[in-house]
Amino acid sequence: MIGGALVMVLWLLLRAWLDRLRKEGRRRALVELAAERERLALLEPGGHPENPIEVVSPSVVEPRASSMPCARCEAEVRVVDHQARTVDGKRLRIAQVECSRCGLQREVYFRLGS
Repeated sequence: MIGGALVMVLWLLLRAWLDRLRKEGRRRALVELAAERERLALLEPGGHPENPIEVVSPSVVEPRASSMPCARCEAEVRVVDHQARTVDGKRLRIAQVECSRCGLQREVYFRLGS
């Protein structure tokens, strides 16, 4: 009887340990996925000053920036600031956005076109 109880306790401890390992593996995978999404966002249009999104008017910068999902968690973002700056000799509109869920802040680059 004591042997059976000992086996049961060992089984429960092993199961809890395996569950913890699985959860940690999932958490680590989600963190890696979020980091990869952020790296990819830099390559997409608007993610870097060398690859701005072309718009026809400054009035469409904020609606366009706020319609883009968060680069990390894909939640909604809000525009915190919108400025016109010269970057590497190019006049750009820059929208500073912040995620409503994870708090990620990033810049989205726009260029006024014809």
